[in-house]
Amino acid sequence: MPPAPSSELHEEAVLALHSALRRRGIAARDGDLPGSVHAEYAGRRVTVRHTDHRWWRPMPGEPHTTVPVARSGDEDTLARDLVTELLGRL
Repeated sequence: MPPAPSSELHEEAVLALHSALRRRGIAARDGDLPGSVHAEYAGRRVTVRHTDHRWWRPMPGEPHTTVPVARSGDEDTLARDLVTELLGRL
């Protein structure tokens, strides 16, 4: 089977993160930018974006600088980390 085009992998990663967050009780929505996922709980918010086969998020205190937080395929681990942060159990 030939590899999936980049846009298909991108969409699969976004859907996988939505699913992983939903399984943990957090409703997520697509963010403002293509490939971004936004989740919030009790006033806490987090947005991550999928590009270049990785998940990225803004660096705390530096909203225009992004840092990688997970690779494609690690959506379950990323969701667990995001839910922990949203629920305040750091």
